[in-house]
Amino acid sequence: MFKTILVAVATSVGCSLLQSTWLHAVAVYAVIPDLALLVIVYVAFQNVRTEGIAAGFLSGLLQDFISSAPLGFNAFVRTVVSFGFNLISGSFYIDRILMPMLFGGAATLLKALATALLAIAFPAFIHGYDFLDRVLWIETAYNAVLAPFLFLILGLLKSLFVTARNRG
Repeated sequence: MFKTILVAVATSVGCSLLQSTWLHAVAVYAVIPDLALLVIVYVAFQNVRTEGIAAGFLSGLLQDFISSAPLGFNAFVRTVVSFGFNLISGSFYIDRILMPMLFGGAATLLKALATALLAIAFPAFIHGYDFLDRVLWIETAYNAVLAPFLFLILGLLKSLFVTARNRG
């Protein structure tokens, strides 16, 4: 359990660093994919218990320390997203293309809703997504397209990201 959480947090933070450095080369209208979010979604969905939620919170907290976001912002957003996907864990058969695409898009929209809640609660510190702006929809499409590829890679390393009792 702790190995799964540690590997997921390290991978998510590594993806965050990748996003902040190299992925700007493939940005569309200055929008980059959120690979760290997709890692958390994969871990939360594949593990029936709290591994995904813990990984979401801890990776979000570490992202808060290395970003300019207010402390607790990413921790809250990642925890909400991972909790949502942990709730449906085991309820769906995950194929190789369609479900990862749906999960990637849904995770981005859930992230936008969680951000909107924080923006309502703390309007002076947080700016939420504009649901009518192209930025949210480009990020949603980007995450949906990249999710099958990332899920395939994480699936090849399943022993690192899924606790033994959840592998089947």
